[in-house]
Amino acid sequence: MKHFGLFLIAALALFSSCVTRKEYQELEEVRDYYQSEAQASDSIRNEYNKLAEDNRQLEIDTRNTRLELEQYVVTNQSLYRSYREALDRIESLAKERNELDATASYEKYSLEHQLSDQQQNLDVNKQKLDAMEYELYQKDSRLNAMEYDYTSMKGTLQDKNIRIHDLEQMLSLRENNMKDVRDRLTAILRNFTSDDLSVEERGGKLYLSLSSSLLFPSGSTRIDPKGKDALRQVAEALKANPDIDILVEGHTDSDGSADANWNLSVSRAVAVTNLLSSFGVNPEKITAAGRGEYQPKADNSTSAGKAKNRRTEIILAPKLDELYEFLSGE
Repeated sequence: MKHFGLFLIAALALFSSCVTRKEYQELEEVRDYYQSEAQASDSIRNEYNKLAEDNRQLEIDTRNTRLELEQYVVTNQSLYRSYREALDRIESLAKERNELDATASYEKYSLEHQLSDQQQNLDVNKQKLDAMEYELYQKDSRLNAMEYDYTSMKGTLQDKNIRIHDLEQMLSLRENNMKDVRDRLTAILRNFTSDDLSVEERGGKLYLSLSSSLLFPSGSTRIDPKGKDALRQVAEALKANPDIDILVEGHTDSDGSADANWNLSVSRAVAVTNLLSSFGVNPEKITAAGRGEYQPKADNSTSAGKAKNRRTEIILAPKLDELYEFLSGE
């Protein structure tokens, strides 16, 4: 489980590198929560081991106590037989007393004193026996309580292991979905140049970058036929994996006013979003955003740098709603 916790932390760290502040905070809460869960599970295992060891020691003490009790019972029976024998002896002496002279009184006193000592021994042994029976009762009560706690903790640990297994399956499914999308997009790259279309993975997300020259005429928001063909192929890859969130970002170079660049980037992102939707991509999964000139990939002081900055990026991330709902159910 510790290894899985490290895997989850690493996965969340990858997801958090290029997301909004709110998403980053949510992912950090998931990481902190699962670290706490891993520590709680380790604490439960340690407590379980300690309870098991205490249980074994208590069983040993109980067996020893029972052996001592049995020994005291045997001793008590022996003393009782001695007591009966002494009584019989007293009765015999009582019959003989009338036939004995005054010197017999000392023997009678001695026997009575011996009987008194034996009775005192019997009383002491009975007190010890009662004390041992009470101690045995207390140990049995503690043993029953520990067995109940053990059963309860075992059930809690099993429930957590089941939830961890389910979480691993959910993460594995999302990883497979992202891999499938990556493979499909990589296949599309063969139909275009690397300047027009490229894919890279950062922070657990896929960044599909389409150059402005591939999609739009200069200064326009109308997508030309070559760009439509590229987006049609992208849409086919996205439709095959519905459990993915899609963010379409428009970017410009620094030429012109910042307001104009901002508006142009938004309009182009909306145009790409509308076209993807028309090709069958679920519009509920798509978000359009304009970044203007504020997130350049290259230096805007050169023509080559400006060309790289004029782009539309389609950012693909695994859908985490179900994962959040699963974790909030803890």
